[in-house]
Amino acid sequence: MVVLVPPSREDLLPWMLRFLQDKEHADGIRVLEEYGWDFRILGGLIERVRRAARAYILLEKQGFSAEGRSLVRSALEHAVTAQWAFLTPNGVDRLEVQLLQARVDYAKNSQDANDPEWDELIERMKTQIPHNLNGSRRRGMPKFSGKGNVLESLDETGYLQRAYAVLSRAGHVTDQAVTDYFVEDGEVVAVASGPSDVHDIDVFHTLATSCCLAAWVLARMEGDARGLELATAQGLLWRLDTHLPAESRRFPAETD
Repeated sequence: MVVLVPPSREDLLPWMLRFLQDKEHADGIRVLEEYGWDFRILGGLIERVRRAARAYILLEKQGFSAEGRSLVRSALEHAVTAQWAFLTPNGVDRLEVQLLQARVDYAKNSQDANDPEWDELIERMKTQIPHNLNGSRRRGMPKFSGKGNVLESLDETGYLQRAYAVLSRAGHVTDQAVTDYFVEDGEVVAVASGPSDVHDIDVFHTLATSCCLAAWVLARMEGDARGLELATAQGLLWRLDTHLPAESRRFPAETD
């Protein structure tokens, strides 16, 4: 799927607001029985995409779209991870392993060396990590970014990697912190009134893409034909596995 002409903000916003407001789930979410565990692992990722997108829209209205780019980066990471887990063989199980290991690592870093109960707590947490029949710990998922990892493997066109790199500049300490704050005009250097909005439409498209990716996974788990139709009708990426070899796909017979 290659998007040659991005849809306009005006075309995308009605669907996005529908997804963000989530009125369809006022009475609860009902997923297909075979995807009950998938939703248990992925539901929180999808909700983070939705809340990050809502927060960005609110910040944008107040003139803080540049500060909201970190939220768009988060939405993209959560949406792509949900796609990888749902569409990769054993992907949900591998994500679960990764999340449980992250919980153990967090506990280790927070450990009070003078409190013996921490050791007992960490050992109990380790037993929750799934193991193979031979006793070895199951594989977690690959790292999100970097050579050959999740983002690169799913990004057929390179669009997602470029967007992620641009968005990361807003969240990390980079030269952009300087160029956002100062404006040079010849030999005169002045303090900027605010960061440039030159990339805002591209950021919005990345946010909308993240919503599409998350909405498609949710609709698939629910068996929601209308939700799938809407996610695939926005002129954006909605599914990231169709270019992969069959052995790397959970649903190799599916073409769209």
